[in-house]
Amino acid sequence: MTKNALNICLATSALFLPLYLWRSTYPSSDWAVLAFLPLSVMLFFGYLSLSAAIFRARFRAAIRAGSPLMSILSGRIRAISGALIFVLISIPLLAWQALVSSLSEILILIALGVLSGGLFAGLKLKFLPHFHQPFANAVAISIGTWIAAAAFIPIIAWMNWYYVSYPGEIRTASLPEAVMQGLQELPPRRGWIAEILAPMYAYEAGKLWAVVQLGSSKWSTILFSLDTALVSFIIARSSIVLTLLAQTLDRDNEAA
Repeated sequence: MTKNALNICLATSALFLPLYLWRSTYPSSDWAVLAFLPLSVMLFFGYLSLSAAIFRARFRAAIRAGSPLMSILSGRIRAISGALIFVLISIPLLAWQALVSSLSEILILIALGVLSGGLFAGLKLKFLPHFHQPFANAVAISIGTWIAAAAFIPIIAWMNWYYVSYPGEIRTASLPEAVMQGLQELPPRRGWIAEILAPMYAYEAGKLWAVVQLGSSKWSTILFSLDTALVSFIIARSSIVLTLLAQTLDRDNEAA
């Protein structure tokens, strides 16, 4: 197994193993959230490392050597803020998706993660002769994310359209009633985790209600595509960030 393939496997495991542990243990305990601690740390530092490197490279190119501005305008705060925002958006979305996805959907998401890591690794090799680092990484991450996400949006939307089952009650329920039915999918215990996930369950129930009311119109497809696009993007970007982190750690170990 090549190093790139091994790094992609490690990244995919680092992303989906916590989701499996969370999905398996959350119905019985809120302590399941601890499964996301290592994933959050890896996503944060993986995203931070790339962002900080890009800001440093930009400032080195823009600011003259010896200027005191070099120590002030490091971009560290912006890099930390961006990494934190990414984690705060990604983790709740991944947590919710892990709970509501069927086995078939999870397998598709795993395939998306593997493809994303593979695209990044391949594109990085293509761009290295043309871009200095860290810009080769940045371009490969951006293009790899969008290609992988765009490729899987219709696949995931098609599966949701044809294989999602609608509760019979939702056909005759009003929108508030449908939302309440969605909230009933949460465990009977309450807590801060349930409060975070509640809007997502309410949105999902409201979306299913709207799709039933709209029937087979184009607006139904748009509704399915909105959250599908976001999920695809988050999975693709997270997988690529973890693949880059695995590559960085592998390179550091070789240098040590």
